[in-house]
Amino acid sequence: MKVADFQRLVEQVGLLTGEQREALAQVLAGQGEAGQTTALIEARFADKATCPHCQGEGQKWGFAAGLRRYRCRACKKSFNALTKTPLAFLKKRDKLAAYGQAMVDGLSLRKAAKRVGIDLTTAFDWRHRLLKMPAKTKPAKLQGVVEADETYFLESKKGRRKLDRKARKRGGTASKRGLSDEQIPVMVTRDRSGATLTEVLPEVTTASITKVLDTVLAKDAALVSDGEKAYRAFANATDRLHIALIATAGERTWGTYHIQNVNSYTSALKGWMARFKGVATEYLPSYLGWHRKLEREGEAFTRMSCVAAALA
Repeated sequence: MKVADFQRLVEQVGLLTGEQREALAQVLAGQGEAGQTTALIEARFADKATCPHCQGEGQKWGFAAGLRRYRCRACKKSFNALTKTPLAFLKKRDKLAAYGQAMVDGLSLRKAAKRVGIDLTTAFDWRHRLLKMPAKTKPAKLQGVVEADETYFLESKKGRRKLDRKARKRGGTASKRGLSDEQIPVMVTRDRSGATLTEVLPEVTTASITKVLDTVLAKDAALVSDGEKAYRAFANATDRLHIALIATAGERTWGTYHIQNVNSYTSALKGWMARFKGVATEYLPSYLGWHRKLEREGEAFTRMSCVAAALA
């Protein structure tokens, strides 16, 4: 850590509450990953314990299962820092930080389970608990020059016991060439500040694009896309500026307008997804959220920030 960063950290210590200092002391005491995870969880109520049932004020009410328990002064229900979060009733919390690192490293379920020392079904459960909040975290607004494009993922029914088609190998190929109902469209929109929205579409139509973009795309934004007619129809219907670049006509740029940023993001997304050898379509939004978090936070996405995201 750089000296300036350490000095800022020391200054911030003085702003901690008593319970936050206690949690920090547990981490510095070297209690291992289990202690760090517990300290991170307990820090959620370091300032004030808010009842997840009625939003009332909680008072300390002993300990249970290794976590401080609280009782609401209003509704009288008891709770802890995990109640009504994706991590509620989670077992083996001592291994959660190690699993968070597996998420940071982008490991497949089998590799994550083997590294952490948990069952494959537990690895699956934990993955989707940790991805519940990132899947919901999307930019509130896309502004300025906003690039848009669509990419496709092969439909996957991985994990289903009954199929309406012949099973194929993981990460296999479609039975038909080109685009078909076997391909699931994902719209990728990204502004020049890096704010990115990735959304699974039922189909690439004006209606589906409008449903996703109308509330998030700023009215004065310039939407830049390829020649897909649905984008132009959306822009015309909502009175937004639209620039279409027709690649088949050799149109790669128009002045400062291009879709190179969104194409670069899409390429990285496809490369990252390839390691999972076919993601079940029903879980595709969660994986898109996972990738957005990785791309958005970069080195700041750590094992502990992965766990903390599920406590938001």
